[in-house]
Amino acid sequence: MISSAKTDMAGKMVVGLGSSRRRKRGEMLFRFEAFCQPGYPAQFAGAGGFRDNVRTLLGFAHLEAGVHGETKCWSFQLELHRHPPTVVRLFVVEEEVAASPQRQCHLCRHIGWGRHLICSKRFHFVLPKRESAAEADGLCFAINHGAGAGAEKPSSKGTAASSRSHLLHGVVHLNGYGHLLGVHGLEGGSDFVSGHQIMDLWDRICSALHVRKVSLVDTASKGRVELRLLHGVAYGETWFGRWGYRYGRTSYGVALPSYRQSLQALSSIPLCVLVPHLSCFSQELPMVVTKYQAISGHKLLNLGDLLRFMLELRTRLPATNVTAMDYRGIMSEASCRWSAKRVDMAARAVVDALRRAEPAARWVTRQEVRDAARAYIGDTGLLDFVLKSLGNHIVGNYVVRRTMNPVTKVLEYCLEDVSSVLPAVAGGVPSHGKMRVRFQLTRAQLTRDLVHLYRHVLKEPSQALTTGAFAAIPVAVRMVLDVKHFVKDYHEGFVATSSSGFGHEHINLCCTLFVRNGSPELVPPYETVILPAHATVGELKWEAQRLFSETYLALRSFTAETVVGVGAGHEGSPVLGLLDVGSAILIQGSVDEQQQQQQRGNETTTDPRMEESASAVCEGTVVVVDCTCGADDDDGERMACCDICEAWQHTRCAGIADADDVPHVFLCTRCDNDVASFPSLNC
Repeated sequence: MISSAKTDMAGKMVVGLGSSRRRKRGEMLFRFEAFCQPGYPAQFAGAGGFRDNVRTLLGFAHLEAGVHGETKCWSFQLELHRHPPTVVRLFVVEEEVAASPQRQCHLCRHIGWGRHLICSKRFHFVLPKRESAAEADGLCFAINHGAGAGAEKPSSKGTAASSRSHLLHGVVHLNGYGHLLGVHGLEGGSDFVSGHQIMDLWDRICSALHVRKVSLVDTASKGRVELRLLHGVAYGETWFGRWGYRYGRTSYGVALPSYRQSLQALSSIPLCVLVPHLSCFSQELPMVVTKYQAISGHKLLNLGDLLRFMLELRTRLPATNVTAMDYRGIMSEASCRWSAKRVDMAARAVVDALRRAEPAARWVTRQEVRDAARAYIGDTGLLDFVLKSLGNHIVGNYVVRRTMNPVTKVLEYCLEDVSSVLPAVAGGVPSHGKMRVRFQLTRAQLTRDLVHLYRHVLKEPSQALTTGAFAAIPVAVRMVLDVKHFVKDYHEGFVATSSSGFGHEHINLCCTLFVRNGSPELVPPYETVILPAHATVGELKWEAQRLFSETYLALRSFTAETVVGVGAGHEGSPVLGLLDVGSAILIQGSVDEQQQQQQRGNETTTDPRMEESASAVCEGTVVVVDCTCGADDDDGERMACCDICEAWQHTRCAGIADADDVPHVFLCTRCDNDVASFPSLNC
C-alpha cells in the first residue's frame, strides 16, 4: 500500500517508500487527514444521497487501467507526511452485482436488513497493506469471485478472508447501506497508519457521501483480550463506539437492555469489595490495584474507573524500560557555544512543535520539527545542535524520543508524557544536568498488569469471584461477548426537507414505491428525488422510475403509473401545485416479469429479489429459528436444523462444542424431550 511517486504536482522530489510505482500524470494528491472533510475535495449534496455523491467523488479519482473484466476501479493518492513524502493509495472498486457469483449479502441478513432489495451495485473502499502494480486488477478479481460483501460467512476473526490482507475494507450498497469488513492498524500490519487514523478516514468518507447506515461485526482483540469487553467495561461502549457505532441487533437472544445492564454491572463492581476477594487467592492482583490507585492521584471507585485509567495511561508511557536524562546536561558538551537560556528556549520550542503534531504522539520527521521550531528560533545552528543532542531526554513533563525510520532512513522525533509516572519530576526535573531518571512504569509493564486483571477478574475468574455477590460476573461477561453486531446511523434524526442546497431552482421529494403485481416485500426504502422547480407530475414519475430501476435489480423493469394522492389527468400539472416540497410520496406501478427474465438471460436458477437467503424464503416455506436462548432470527452464529420440526438452533445452545461435530440426526431441545417422553413399545 505504501506508494512513492517520484514527483508531486509541484515537481518536487518524492522519496520512495514501497513499490517503485510512479504517480501518473494528472493524478491528484490529497491530504490524508483532510480527505472528505467538508468541501474537500468537493461539497457533496445532502439530498443527493450516496448514489450521487459517490459519483461526484470518483470524478476526482484516477481510473485504473487493466482491471479485471467489466469491473471498474479508481484510486486516490493520500499524503500522510510531506517530509519525507509518505503516500497511501485508497482504491474504490465498483462491483456489478448482476455479474457477481454471490448476489445476496450475508452481512445484510445478519444485521437484520435481509428484507432489503438487492442493489445493482456495491462499492468497495480498500486500503491494501502493500501496493503492487497489479493491486487494482487483483482487487477486482477477488471481488468478482465472491470475496466481497456477498462472500461466505466471515471467519472466526470476523472479517472476510480477503479483508484480512487490507488495512481497510468497507463496502456500501448503492442505496447507502454499508458494512465495515476490516480495519488493521499498526499492530495489524500497517507500516505508517494507525487504527485511529484509518477509522477517522472511513468515518469521514461515510459522512461526506451521506451513507445511511454502516454495520460491523466486532471481534477485535489484542492477544487474548477481547476489546469489546475491555472497552465496554471501561467506557460503556466498544472501541468503535467513539465513532458512533452502537448496539445493532440481538445475538444469542441478548437484547439491548440486557447488554446495557451487563456492562453497567461489570463496570460498577466496587474496588473496596473486589480487592479483599482477590487477596484470597492472589497477592499480585491487590498490589496491581493499589499501585494504580497511587499513580492516579484521585480515588478510583470501581472496576470501570480502574480499567479506564489504565487504558488512558498506557498511551502516555514509554514502550520499554529505559532511562532518560535531563536535557540540561547537553549544555556541558564541548560543542555547545550557546547560553543556558538560549538552549532552554530552543529545547522548549522543539517540544512545542512536537506537541502540536496531529495526531498527538505521532512520529515527526526532523525536517518537520525544524521547520516548525524555526518560527521561534532564528539561529539555525542552535536549533541543529539541540535536535542532534535531544534523544531520551526529559524536557518538562515530556521525554523526547528520537529514532531513525527503518524505511526512509530519516530521523524522527516523538513525545511521551511521563508526568503521571515520574512524580519526582512532575513539577520539573531537578537542576542536576547529568541526572538520569529511571521510569517507574513502562507500557509493557502496564499491559501485563491489564491482561492479568482482565484474565482473572473478567475472562477466567477464580472460584472466589463466581459465588455469592460475584456470581453474576461470568453471566454478564458472556452476554457482553455475545453481542458482536454494531451499527452507526449516519441519518439519525435526518428529515428530508425543502430544497436545502439547491436554491430555488430545484425541489426534492421523499419517494417510495408500491408494485401492484409484485410481492408485498417489494417495498424499497425512501429515496430522495431531485427535480427542477418547474417539473410536472409526469417528469416526477419518470425520474422516480429511472432512480429505482437503476438502484435495485428487482425493479429493473418497473414502470411508474400513478402518484398516490394525485388524481389522474395531472401528467402535465406542476408538482409544486399538488405536492409540498420535502413531502413523502408513494408511486404505484408494475414490474414486467417477462422482461426481467430476458434481462437475466438463460439463468436456470430463480432470481433472488432480497438480501434474505434463498433458503430462508423459498416457495412459501419460511425457515424458523427457535432457540432456547430466545433467538428467533439468523444472527450469523453457527446453527443446526432439527430433523423433525426443521427449526434452527444455535449449536452452542444445543451443547455442541464444535460446530463440525453436529450429529447426522440432530434434534432440537423440544423434539428431544418429546421423543424421550414417548411410551416404550412392548412387543
